[in-house]
Amino acid sequence: MKKHLQNLERLCQKMQARYGDSDDLVLRLRQELSALQEKRANSQTFKNFGQRHADKTTSSQSVH
Repeated sequence: MKKHLQNLERLCQKMQARYGDSDDLVLRLRQELSALQEKRANSQTFKNFGQRHADKTTSSQSVH
């Protein structure tokens, strides 16, 4: 998904250069791009939470 977001960011930059910042299509693309970035950030947070939860629930063995 990271590569997909990078490609969309490049597309957004190209469209801004070509059509300007106030174009409707550019504004909608920026909106969709920010929504995808939020979704990715939230999924990363949940993955990290799941890992921490698994670490807490797994019984630890003491090393002597």
